[in-house]
Amino acid sequence: MRKKVLFVPSWFPNHNDPISGIFIQEQALALSKHYDVAVLLPDMAAWRNVVNPKAPDRSTRESQVGLTVYREFARPLIPHGPESTDYATYARAAKSGFRKIINEWGRPDVIHAHVVLPAGWSAMKVAKRQGIPIVLTEHSSPFSMHLATEFSRKLVRETLTSVDRLIAISPSLAKQLTDFHPGLRIDVIGESVKTDFFVPANGASRRNGSGKSFFVAARLSEQKGLEYLIKAVHLLKEKGLNSFELVIGGDGPDRQKLEQLAASLGIAERCRFLGGLSREQVREQMQKCDVFVLSSLHETFGVVVGEAMACGKPVISTRCGGPEFIVTEDNGVLVDVANAQALADAMSDFISERRRFDPDTVRSSVVNRFSPEMFVKNVSAIYEQLW
Repeated sequence: MRKKVLFVPSWFPNHNDPISGIFIQEQALALSKHYDVAVLLPDMAAWRNVVNPKAPDRSTRESQVGLTVYREFARPLIPHGPESTDYATYARAAKSGFRKIINEWGRPDVIHAHVVLPAGWSAMKVAKRQGIPIVLTEHSSPFSMHLATEFSRKLVRETLTSVDRLIAISPSLAKQLTDFHPGLRIDVIGESVKTDFFVPANGASRRNGSGKSFFVAARLSEQKGLEYLIKAVHLLKEKGLNSFELVIGGDGPDRQKLEQLAASLGIAERCRFLGGLSREQVREQMQKCDVFVLSSLHETFGVVVGEAMACGKPVISTRCGGPEFIVTEDNGVLVDVANAQALADAMSDFISERRRFDPDTVRSSVVNRFSPEMFVKNVSAIYEQLW
């Protein structure tokens, strides 16, 4: 009989946000080939919906991409109460959801929580009460997002020191955890990259045209550092380089500001904004481009970098935390954060063909380290030690 693994994530795809925590969903799917995997999503219901039978905050059990997903809601005892009331509500939701899972799905052999607050702390309470081993994977970028108040810091410390195994998705994140609480034992296991979906282009889907195509896929917000990338394009134009384009996939609060910046610098014709893209469209653009660029100010891992590499594309990335775990001399170039000149210099090397990479080597570098199969192997080793 297969072992049962219960995922309890703080982030997970839903009807309103189908890409929220999609990397956690993909990890659950990868593990489901070897274990029985179910998902519990504890959440807080709003008092304003108490008499609405069609309210979205109703507890449900559903099948989502082949996974059994329990969405369990609890209502706070005090509307708009203090922070402690909110977390107590999540804990009650986790407790009641777990009772349903025991009755309907069975007792898990391990609980695997994702993101320390609120799900990690809530899952830890359930696991300790039930005597079930618990693993916590931390994904947050930056981890300081959980440390805003004395109360939240107390819950974070309690969780990190109580789980049986703690996983960070990059050495950079592991350092943030130990900076907060020295002495933690941490396993570093990268995110799972869908190397079976992100694949090199076939002949029919390759880009036609002259010049180098640089592609970035990101939420258009300050964290992604896109203003420096657009300024880098301007520096390249001033240098007399014109045989290239920057293709920008994604939407967000800074889109208008970034479009205006490109226009004011006289490079609108070099910066093509595509708007929001589906994963299939992101893959298509990765397959068509020559180089993928990540200009972020901070990233805990950088799944999108691995996805581009899986398509055989070299990357230019800032040294913003997670990418230093992924990018090597065989698959890309690292540059300083918030440095338009450094980005421009790296792009110039590709435009002039001074820097080249072998697509097969680039793809192998991510398949050998971060494929779903490698992820399952690494996480299974932790599960087995607990069992």
